[in-house]
Amino acid sequence: MKSIGIMSGTSLDGIDICLVDIVEQGEMFDYTILAFHTYPYTQKLVHNIQEVSNLSTSNVQKICSLNVEISEAYAEALSDFAQEYHLNMEDVSYISMHGQTIWHNPNHMDGYASSTLQIGDPSILAYRFNKMVISNFRTMDMAAGGSGAPLIPFVNYLLYQSKTKHIALQNIGGIGNVCYLKRNGTLEDVIAFDTGPGNMLIDAAMQKLYQLPFDCGGKIAKSGMIHQGILQELLNDAYFQECYPKSTGREKYNDAYLNEVIEKMRKLDQRNQDIIATLTAFTAYSIIDQYQRFLGPIDELIVSGGGAHNEFILNLLKQKLGIPVIVEDRTDAYEAFGFAILGHMTVLQKPSNVKSVTGAKQSVVLGNITYPPCKEKICK
Repeated sequence: MKSIGIMSGTSLDGIDICLVDIVEQGEMFDYTILAFHTYPYTQKLVHNIQEVSNLSTSNVQKICSLNVEISEAYAEALSDFAQEYHLNMEDVSYISMHGQTIWHNPNHMDGYASSTLQIGDPSILAYRFNKMVISNFRTMDMAAGGSGAPLIPFVNYLLYQSKTKHIALQNIGGIGNVCYLKRNGTLEDVIAFDTGPGNMLIDAAMQKLYQLPFDCGGKIAKSGMIHQGILQELLNDAYFQECYPKSTGREKYNDAYLNEVIEKMRKLDQRNQDIIATLTAFTAYSIIDQYQRFLGPIDELIVSGGGAHNEFILNLLKQKLGIPVIVEDRTDAYEAFGFAILGHMTVLQKPSNVKSVTGAKQSVVLGNITYPPCKEKICK
């Protein structure tokens, strides 16, 4: 069976599409990536996402429109993907679509109900490709009292649980999140939470200061100096003292937050490269801080996401943790791959949240199913 996983994260670097082959092995399943590609968002789409994710510039009309615009971008990317990899969509059993998060509030922030919103209308993909689409993965966990994130720890457990090693898996996307797999542990032993900012602040600063989408390989960060005072101030944030389960996102690490940091560093006569170095160090040291506060012994750290290409971050992790740091060989594809697997659990009607991670009262089946418009190859 073949499936498609589609992921677009808070880093706004584009649409990740992963083709996955699923083979039944007795009571287990083997998941293999057959193809993967990232299709960058247009600058207009990035601007529109940032606009609706900001309380001062968002409104219901913009959100309603963007819900369709995102879906059309997914559909175009998937059409290009099918053509590029000679994929006959009739061979695909389902499409698993995470959607684009524009707001995530799991803790009654500012007196509002705990909630999350991933936009992207699955009906558009279901109609365009006449396929079942699974979407909206986070809300059932939140209905069960959970934080709705992170969800990939279930996938990590399936793929990486070890009888001999304590393993930490760190994803560094827009937001950083860790999954800790205790040696010979069960699913209920899994610890996972958002460690803080990943690439989000770094990328936004690169766009403001250098008109570049990101710091390739961490080269600019390497050329700067870390301002220890500002770094420590950032690390003093109350979020890092909160015990898990916990999650965060653009509602916290947004343009207003970044502008405040840049303004402070400007007053201290810091150069652009020093700002990038300090923000990049913030990502690395927040990860280290959270490990020291909340995790047990670690034998091996596996890093995925865009931040896995940032040598400045990787070097800091290696130096300060003193353990093997390995870049996941499917690093760019890993989250899209993961949501294809979560979609498979939905099809099987099997729970795929991890209660110990999200704080949910019970294990639940995640995702909403949008069925294809008709069974026939051509709708009449």
